[in-house]
Amino acid sequence: MNVKEELLDIVSEFTGIPVGEISTSEGFKLSCGLNSFMLFSMVSTIEEHFGISIPNSALMKFQTLDDIIAYVENALKG
Repeated sequence: MNVKEELLDIVSEFTGIPVGEISTSEGFKLSCGLNSFMLFSMVSTIEEHFGISIPNSALMKFQTLDDIIAYVENALKG
């Protein structure tokens, strides 16, 4: 499994949206129906799952799931 697939599984768990219906290029907060609490809980799960840390300053810049995927992939490389 790759980062994108794993992240989509996590998003699906939090939103109840089937993986195949989640867009990675649209604004994920609105398209996935995430409120602030859900977002921070999901990010915590992502951090734990991948063994990385996502600072709030980076989190506020994410607009799409593609942004999060790229961040996680870069964090895993470095």
